[in-house]
Amino acid sequence: MTWVFTYGSLMGDNAMRHFEGRPARLPGLHRSFNHLSTQRWGTPERPCPILGLSPGGECWGVAFDVPGSQEKEIQRLLDRREAGGEYERVQAAIELPDASTPKAWVRVSRPAYANGGRFSEPAVLEPALRAAHGVVGTGLEYVRTVVHALELRGLRDPYIESLWQRLRP
Repeated sequence: MTWVFTYGSLMGDNAMRHFEGRPARLPGLHRSFNHLSTQRWGTPERPCPILGLSPGGECWGVAFDVPGSQEKEIQRLLDRREAGGEYERVQAAIELPDASTPKAWVRVSRPAYANGGRFSEPAVLEPALRAAHGVVGTGLEYVRTVVHALELRGLRDPYIESLWQRLRP
């Protein structure tokens, strides 16, 4: 058994639908819009800000229980899907609802992207999300995907909720 912790659009991704997922907390890191998707949610001309992890705080997300026999296949798939060299896959202790603290694979923002978040100002973030449109969907759909995945697991992220309230059509 291998745990994979997700905190952005991967929480509701089709690739993880066959595995049991449960709410989990990752201490010491928080969500931030510090990456640009130019292949999936955006294009080079209209990149989409996407979530990464930055130091400090905590992040509630979904931990998926992946059978060891499928770990390599899922890791390859997720490595391909994520923003190239902007993330690194590391193992970190997560906290599950039963108070256990297993190690999980987490995609953490590399330092060049994690320091502060490129899109920490709403005046920059929101227009970029509104303009983005890639092969998977728009920037608005990206945020809606994250909101929906959090809601399905009974999780709250006030920052994401507030952003969605300002963006939603």
